[in-house]
Order: sequence, then structure tokens, then C-alpha cells
Amino acid sequence: MVRTLTTTWFTAGLVLLGISSPARSGDVTFERLLSPEPGNWLMNHGDFGAHRYSALDRVNRQNVKTLKLAFAVGIGGRGGNENLVATPLVDDGFMYVPDAWGSVYKIDVRSGKSGRIVWKMDPGQQKMDRNRGVALWGNLVI
Repeated sequence: MVRTLTTTWFTAGLVLLGISSPARSGDVTFERLLSPEPGNWLMNHGDFGAHRYSALDRVNRQNVKTLKLAFAVGIGGRGGNENLVATPLVDDGFMYVPDAWGSVYKIDVRSGKSGRIVWKMDPGQQKMDRNRGVALWGNLVI
């Protein structure tokens, strides 16, 4: 059953439930992308293997049915039928996710009990109706 969970919700759920191990803080480098730390999700597919599965093992076939929403963070809010189609990225307890309109949010999820929007970047251009997500490199969110 765990393998049927989508990576987006699985990763977000792990972070939101506080199921992560201490992560190395710093710039996103090629070396970190080659060997991501447990608890971080630095690229769209998780790693270069693109398996889209977390290596964390605190969620398993026996306890997956007990998962519950720890908290929710409202983003977007510009109209009906909004959705999040991009995989959120997580680095050192901060989640980076774009909304359906192309604005990017940095959300502090370190507590596992709430999510606080640290900043929002609105590109100030014509709103698109879909996007492919964000990328982390160095100290940049692209």
C-alpha cells in the first residue's frame, strides 16, 4: 500500500508528521543531489534514480493506515479548480511549492505541528494555468 501513495503527499506527510531525521543544512550542491540526506526531498523525483520513493522507514505497511493530517497551509486562493500538480521540495525543514498560478511559497514545516509561510514570490507576470514546479540549486529557488 505504501508504494501506491504519491510521492508528493508521501513526502509532505512525512515532513508534516515530523518523521524526518536531522538534515545537513546548506547550499544544494551536485554532491547533495547525488546523495540526498534522509528527510530532505531536493529534486522532483527524489534523487537521480527517479524512483519517487522515500528511503525513510517509519511509515510502513503496518502503520500507513494510521497516518492523519497534521496541519494544512492555505495557498493560492484565486479561483475555483485550483490544484497543486508540482512535487513540493523539502530542504532542512522548509518546503518549497508553487501554486497553480506560478507563485512560489517557502513554508516552515520544521515543527511538524504547523506550517508558516516564510515568503511568497509572485513573478508578476501573466498567470499560467500550470507549472512544472521549482528547483533548488546553491542558495536559489528556481
